[in-house]
Parts: sequence; structure tokens; C-alpha cells
Amino acid sequence: MTDAAIPGLTRHFCTIGQRQVHYRRMGGGPLIIAIHRLPRSSKSMIPFMQMASEKFTVIAPDLAGYGNSWSLASRDKDIPLFNDYVDDINNLLTELGIKRSAVYGEGEGAAVALQLAMCDPQRFACAALNGLPLLSGVQATQAQHVIPIFEPKWDGSHLAWLWAFLREENCFSPWWVKSLATRIDDDMPSPDELQSRLSQFLAGGQHGRGYHRGIISALGFNPTAHIAQVQVPVLFTGAPADHIFVSLARISSPPPSSSFDLASSLSMARAGAVAFLAAHIGRADQPPPPLPAKPINGALSEDFVSVSGGQVHMQLNTDASTVPVLVQHDAASSVGTVEAITKSFIGRRSVLAFDLPGSGESDNTIGYDNVDVHHYAQALNGVLETLGLAKVDFYGMWGGGFVGLDLALMPSTRIRRLVMSNVFEHTGEEQRLIQENYTPEVTPIWHGGHLMQCWQQIRDQGIYYPWFDRIAKGVIQREPFLDTAMVHERVCSLLTAGNMYRTAYQAHFRYSTYDNLKKSPVPTLIATTKWDPNNAHTQAAAKAAPNATFQYLDEDFTKWGESFLPFLEAGDR
Repeated sequence: MTDAAIPGLTRHFCTIGQRQVHYRRMGGGPLIIAIHRLPRSSKSMIPFMQMASEKFTVIAPDLAGYGNSWSLASRDKDIPLFNDYVDDINNLLTELGIKRSAVYGEGEGAAVALQLAMCDPQRFACAALNGLPLLSGVQATQAQHVIPIFEPKWDGSHLAWLWAFLREENCFSPWWVKSLATRIDDDMPSPDELQSRLSQFLAGGQHGRGYHRGIISALGFNPTAHIAQVQVPVLFTGAPADHIFVSLARISSPPPSSSFDLASSLSMARAGAVAFLAAHIGRADQPPPPLPAKPINGALSEDFVSVSGGQVHMQLNTDASTVPVLVQHDAASSVGTVEAITKSFIGRRSVLAFDLPGSGESDNTIGYDNVDVHHYAQALNGVLETLGLAKVDFYGMWGGGFVGLDLALMPSTRIRRLVMSNVFEHTGEEQRLIQENYTPEVTPIWHGGHLMQCWQQIRDQGIYYPWFDRIAKGVIQREPFLDTAMVHERVCSLLTAGNMYRTAYQAHFRYSTYDNLKKSPVPTLIATTKWDPNNAHTQAAAKAAPNATFQYLDEDFTKWGESFLPFLEAGDR
């Protein structure tokens, strides 16, 4: 993530069976579980967490399939049962050793909170429900037919729809009914706030696919039929757009311990919820400290490593007991970009992959100014030290390989064997042009046009080199690799990093590849594809390094990892 860490807030994964739930944690004292609306993530709960964390511990999970929580296991039908989402939160609390807490929810998250409090008054001391949707049966049925499926399109038009959707839900409630009666009298969020919501929508491995599942599932739950069954103190609150829901709750035979608050804003509704929960939380537990996530056999599990300045996100698998292979992505990407390569090592090598600081889900622990490759290498060296890894093999794609090379140059290096692919060193006029044009700023614009800029930029990288010089002699001579899913993944990574992607690219463009390879003490494999426009650079790099061998790679990059095994296994002998 392009943002610096928020003081006191940490992120974690919890393994439940063969999947993982991601959550944010902040504060100390009795516990409040905070559940986000859809299609947001727990990131939207940070302002509430900051309000409540002075007196309470707040744990905000991502609902299954949203944010960074893995989707629920598939059923015969595409849409999970609403109780599947509720059970998933209960299973998380059990796994975390939590016996009693308060619960707070917003939007669809309030519906989950209501069901939690209703079903288990022994675990939940009280509940605050902010904007609990109370739609009529007709409205709920209509919604199930108008909420579209999100699927990436080759031309990027799905991003135009997404930006329009995020604007529309601030104009009408519900957003799919356009009338004076449903109009929201409120300011349109700033482009930066809309961009934050877009990033939440596109987070995780699905990158927005399946966003409709939880929403439609929640529409099948009728809160009005259950309000009277709640046995714990409950607050119904909401900003002006939700006042009608609060009023409907008041006339739905609520329990005697119910309270109602027509708040003047979302911030005031949250503040009122904190005060209500403080008055009724009673003997809720202070939760045990978080533990590392349990590994999953045969899969890449996820976790965060706490380092100076924040946390670094990683994927890992330790099924095989070997010197680990660290698979490193390049600029404007994330662990998802190299995931197919990382997965190919499962069962053959212990393997891990990091989001570079400021990319993917890692905090920006290195800042923006005067950043070079050595800063990234120092950051990863700190992560390896925290993990207690004295030696690793390293594979880096494009500029990610420079980070491995810089690690190899450190005294008492942790790098045993180094693999670099598609490396480069630009000089003279070529370097000047690339530094000036390759990384345009990504600035959210009110109409969403920056999304088309990012889409065409990433897609053109598969057509021209350099992508900004769109002329005949720049055409990449290979069968076009313009897979829509691949472009979408890279655009999502670019949007997550924001302008930190420029910092990473510029550091790579300035790197002295050949001189540093001459100084490297570790055995090195330098590889490239025959179509790579920087092929000559890679071959020159292989000649510059005294400990290097050269290898051509398969056209199918999912086979690259397997092709590195003979070189890596030679280090075991």
C-alpha cells in the first residue's frame, strides 16, 4: 500500500480450515468486533477503530470474499447462505480464543452483527447497528435482479462502471432506485475517497469478482423478522441516509433494551455507537495477543511481518524442508503478479514472496523521497532477519531481481543463489526518455478518467516497448500477451501502489546493473525470453557477472519456476 502504517493498527491473517480470514486490530481493553458494509473492507472501519481504541481493543475482520479474506468454499449455487458469513465470524472468534465481546456493524455488516447477537447472547454482550438495511420484500427481490456481476473486460470498461457505481451509491439509497424519495442529500466524496473505496472493492485475489455474492446473500436475510429475538442491549443508529431504517426498526417490535439514534452524520453515528457499547459492554474479554497464521498444506498462506515502520505482507508455503526460495515481484505489481511462479515451487522448495514496501498490501516503510534499490534491499533484509532466515535463494522478475542483487552485495549476505530474469540497464538518451515518460502520475480525477489511463498504460506494455513510444518499430515481436485477467491484476496492483509505483520504477531505472553484477559473490542464473525487448541487456548482464550462467525461458511464464530448479538444487549438494 502506498500509505505509511497507522500507529497502533496491525493486520493479521487467521487460518480456518483450508482458507484464511484477514483482520485489522487496534487498541487495548475489552473487545469490540467491528464489521464493515459491502462491498467495502475492514479498511473502511479504521475511523471507527481509531475512535474506539482509546478504551477498547477493536478487531475488524474482512467478510469472506472481501478485502483480503479468502472466499467461502463453493456450494452448488454461486451465492453462499447468509449464515455462512455469520458462521465465518464466529469461527474466527473461536480460533482467536475470544469468548465474549461487543459487536458493531455497518450496512450489511450490521445485519451480520444482528444475527451474531441474536444467536449467541453468551458471546456477545451488546450490539450497535449502524445503517442496518431494512428493505421490503419487493425491494430485496428487485435488488437481486439488478445488481450486476463484475467481470474484467478487454477494453477496461468494467472500471468505468465501477467508478460510476461508487458515485451512484452516494446519490441514492438504495443506489439502484433513482427517485426523489431515494435521493441522498449529501456531498459527493472526494476523488481520493472514491479511490480508497475502489481499492477496497478491488482488493484480494479476486480483484472485485464475486462482490455481488455477499450483497445478494444479505438481501435474503430479513432483519425485521429477527429484531424482537435479540436478548442483549442493542442500538439502532444511522446517518441521515439511513434514518428511514432506524425508524423502521423502532416500529418492528424491538426488545425493551433497544435504543435509537438519528445521527446527523456517519461520524456522529459511530461516536454514539462507541458510547453505547461502552455503557453496556460489561465483562467482555480482552483478547489474547495475535499469533502467526497457521500454514495450509498444498497452498500459499498469507501473513504479515512486523518491521520498523510498519508491516510487510507475504505469501509462503513450507511443505518442503529446504533453503527457502524468495520470489520477488517488480515495480507496479505485487505478490499476485508472480503467484503462478511462487505456487510452482510448492512441495519442491520452501517458498515465500513479499510485497515490496509501498506495493500490494505492505506498508510504505521507506518513504517517497530519494529512494533507491538499496532501500528496498535493506527493508527485505530486515524482514528476513525478523523471520530468522540466515540463508535464502532469491528469484526476482525484472526490477525485483535488482533487489536480490543488492541483497547479495551486503556483508554476510543471506543470499545463497540468485536468479534474475529480464534485467536491464538503460543509459544515455534511452534512460532519459524512459525516466521522463514511463511512469506518469496516477491522480484520481472526479470522472474516473485516471482508470482508463492506467488500463491502457498496462495493456500497451504488452504491445510496444517502451509502452509510451507507440510506433511501428516499438512493436513487441511475439504473439500478443494481452490476457484480460493479467492486465486487470496488474492494473489493480498499480492502483493499490498509487504513485509509489513511480518511486519503485525510477529506482530500478537508475540501478547500475552491470557494475553490481561484477561485484556479486553469489552463483547467479540470468534468464530471459527470446521476445523480451531488453534481451540484449540481459545477455550483456550475464557476460558481466563472473559467477553467472545464462538461460532462455519458456514463453509460458508459469513454467519458469520449474526451469530454475536444477540451478537451485545444485546449491543443496
